[in-house]
Amino acid sequence: MLSKADNELLTRVGPGTPMGNLMRQYWIPVLLSTELEPGGKPKRVRLLGESLIAYRAANGQAGLIGEFCPHRRVSLYFGRVEACGMRCAYHGWAFDLSGQCIDMPNEPPESNFKHKVRTTAYPCREQGGVIWTYMGPAAEPPPLPELEWTLLPPEHVFVSKRLQRCNYFQALEGGIDSSHINFLHAPLRRDDPEMIAELTKGGFGVGLAAQVSDTAPRFEVVDTDYGVLIGARRTLPDGRYYWRITQFLMPFYTMPPTELEDPMPQSHIWVPMDDEHVVNWMITWHPRRPLTKEELAAQVGGKGSHVVDYAPPTSAPYGDIIPANGPHNDYGMDWEAHRTRLFCGIPGFGMQDQAIQESAGPIVDRSLERLGTSDTAIIQVRRRLLNAAKALRDRGTPPPGQDPAAYAVRPASVILPPDVMWVEGAMDRLVVRPGRQLIYA
Repeated sequence: MLSKADNELLTRVGPGTPMGNLMRQYWIPVLLSTELEPGGKPKRVRLLGESLIAYRAANGQAGLIGEFCPHRRVSLYFGRVEACGMRCAYHGWAFDLSGQCIDMPNEPPESNFKHKVRTTAYPCREQGGVIWTYMGPAAEPPPLPELEWTLLPPEHVFVSKRLQRCNYFQALEGGIDSSHINFLHAPLRRDDPEMIAELTKGGFGVGLAAQVSDTAPRFEVVDTDYGVLIGARRTLPDGRYYWRITQFLMPFYTMPPTELEDPMPQSHIWVPMDDEHVVNWMITWHPRRPLTKEELAAQVGGKGSHVVDYAPPTSAPYGDIIPANGPHNDYGMDWEAHRTRLFCGIPGFGMQDQAIQESAGPIVDRSLERLGTSDTAIIQVRRRLLNAAKALRDRGTPPPGQDPAAYAVRPASVILPPDVMWVEGAMDRLVVRPGRQLIYA
């Protein structure tokens, strides 16, 4: 369990909070590049407790500006997108991409007031079909992380996102919890090959784990320069070890394991909107070839981790990625399947995860929990985040994961003899560049 003080530090991400300040040291995904057109309709977004407007200036550059005009605090959502910035619809004040006021047409021509007015704005970069922003204090932001999927051709990658009504960390915890695979996403009968095959088509890292009789994996964790490497060991009937290896990358990335021979990694990015909402980015990619129609269909067909069935869109922040299923209809629960075939009858791994994560309420009180050995990874990732936030707050220590090349890693599943160390035995599958070794923190 955590103390109430540490739980507050872990979960609060607004301006001026230690965890919010930590996350502002990293690039944050905002929108898909395709969501904004030059000079077109802007979008409301909310990141780390800040209300913002995303837009693409007529010159093609993506911008991110505080929602409320510093003049009379009206929303710039109704403003005009111009050549290199935004103009407020109320009195015509205009701001460039940096947030500097460049025009006040309702002030006298001799006034120099515009030179004294700035508003919140954050730099944006585009990579991997995603608009990223840096909300931190550095005058020169760090390089973008070299995540493998952001450097591949678009046809190798599938990206979706959805809004979840809970704190970012209770969602992130699910992304590093390998033991729930044997339960939440599993069939009721582990000797049901047809059901296991059906489940495996919809998600990776599930098939063998659902069949293995060892439902209590032994966890080992290793701190790396970019985060935490998590090994979950299950014993096979022949005595060998089946390792499911998950990556946690600072400050909010998780990579759950793939199947044994499947080269298609997956990743989540758990981007906090505020303390009680998170945007769950989900990415599937193939390092060497385009994704097939069959693979894409499996991802979006209702059984996989991607959720793309949305409620009617609104113009609220991320109001166009609210899942159609939710608390109002028990997340689409099939109670007959729940009773007879599946450990959880909610359709799709992604919606199963979301339902359980949201069921704990907006922010879990971790002072009340009772953790076991299967929670080793969760404990370590909490410690990694808390220590980094405290070190930045108390000593100004630069956060881990500032080397962009360190993010060129993958998750993996491997079967190894008992005498082989799991990190070394899986190294070739864990790193993107041949010959590279992980750096331990």
